[in-house]
Amino acid sequence: MFTEDKVFNIQIDNPDALAQLVIEYLCSEKYHPTIIEHEKDLIKRWLENAKKNSINFNQFNELLLLLNQDKVNREFFNFFFKKERITLGELKQGIINFRGFAMLCFGNFRSAYKYLTNKTLNEIKDCLKQFCKDEQEIKKYYSERLQKMLTINKIPKNETWCLGYISRERIKKEAIEVKKEILKSDKGKSLYNIDELIELSELIQKYNILLKNTHKVALQNTDIYLTWDYIDIYIATSMREKWEFEDTYDFIEELFKNDKLQSLKLRYFDPTQSLLSNPRDKGLLEGLMLKCTSCTIYLAQETDTMGKDSELAATLAQSKPVIAYVPKLDPLTYSEKIKDYPLDFFKKRFLILNAEGYFNDPDITKILKKHDKNYEKFIQDFLDKYDEYRQIQPFTLWKKKEIEFKKNYQHFKKICNILGEIESYYFNKRATLLRERHPLSMQVDLETGVANGVLIVRTIEDCAKLLYNILMNKMTFTIKDIGYENDVLNTIDKCTILEENISKSPFRVITAHEKLTNSFWNLWK
Repeated sequence: MFTEDKVFNIQIDNPDALAQLVIEYLCSEKYHPTIIEHEKDLIKRWLENAKKNSINFNQFNELLLLLNQDKVNREFFNFFFKKERITLGELKQGIINFRGFAMLCFGNFRSAYKYLTNKTLNEIKDCLKQFCKDEQEIKKYYSERLQKMLTINKIPKNETWCLGYISRERIKKEAIEVKKEILKSDKGKSLYNIDELIELSELIQKYNILLKNTHKVALQNTDIYLTWDYIDIYIATSMREKWEFEDTYDFIEELFKNDKLQSLKLRYFDPTQSLLSNPRDKGLLEGLMLKCTSCTIYLAQETDTMGKDSELAATLAQSKPVIAYVPKLDPLTYSEKIKDYPLDFFKKRFLILNAEGYFNDPDITKILKKHDKNYEKFIQDFLDKYDEYRQIQPFTLWKKKEIEFKKNYQHFKKICNILGEIESYYFNKRATLLRERHPLSMQVDLETGVANGVLIVRTIEDCAKLLYNILMNKMTFTIKDIGYENDVLNTIDKCTILEENISKSPFRVITAHEKLTNSFWNLWK
């Protein structure tokens, strides 16, 4: 479950190395290599005997007392070292095991050591909670779960957009505008052909019927979610536009069809299938889901919202894991996909990316210039042509007209390719920011004070593997020391992270900042 190269690579071939291993990495006290000669001789003799024979619980305690450290009980020894008798190599692995569990459940090595050394096996397991569960027991639990009486009625992918607030308002607004244009046409004042206006009016009427039917199903689905006595997975997402609903729908479908997850009978809250008519009730519903769920999956999209970010933070504050899916986009594949997106998508993304400074980023400009030296000219030309089009055709629901625009605009494929390159770079940068630098990606459990980190994945396959490992208690970790440059003091600020091995993300962190550590644990409790 845990690896730590720094500890594993310590060569226990002299008293000082052995003393540092135990005092610094197990007992978590500062090690000062000032052992006097006769003590060194005793430790050397202990070490020579340990090399010849395995070490039992009593013999390990002899070493602790030689080093002026508190003894441990048999249950502590057996749990972390996993045997009645151990070799020197297994001593190192046992210390690594202890450090990993300490990071998972305490956020402080010294506190974990002082608390756990005299606990019974049941008390240790209770303290370490879900991280002690046996995989076979967990599988049995999931396989034997009773079937729920009510399942949601699935809303088709191409109808989910009707649940969006912006979509509902757009249908209402454009219905009013079409009626105005029809009245103008009767007086010969409209710019539009009356037959086309009637066709558009009929289309909007169909949308209105679809809207009502979809809302009815989604409201009923919400009632069904409220009958479930547990929810395994919550999906945190921002969905306003049609493409956002459809992308989320595709992600959820692909994820939960994964072979690893199929057998677990998972229950998950699907936001593309649920609706509440007022925002206050929606907030209460989502709060309940976050309380009941075992894990949240956070979808990093083109834009993020306070709601989605607060759902991430609320999950972390309960010491529950959050998987953040930041898609790894292939520019060419993505450019083909977005050809069918509404024209509004292209204008919105170009303006947002420009406002966020991406067109001034030397790395992306270098990529775009390789793609086409005149990329800025093509983007501006598209935006100009789009604005001209919107002045004479403001109806975003008139899909036939959008298709005509794309067909007649000779550079539309190039625009898709340019945006594909930028979005690929954008999501790569976001993944790096979330994994390495963003303060939001680490939140403190409000009860225990343990720092809980977001796990970043780039593919749906990795998301499924990691989710399975979380639920089955099969996560594997590497303990690492990392440093951040302090430009003010010209120093390196160090901390120890517990890195999850699929996502390569910090799942826990312990700072080496002594004043912060002292104040934190004194004031927290």
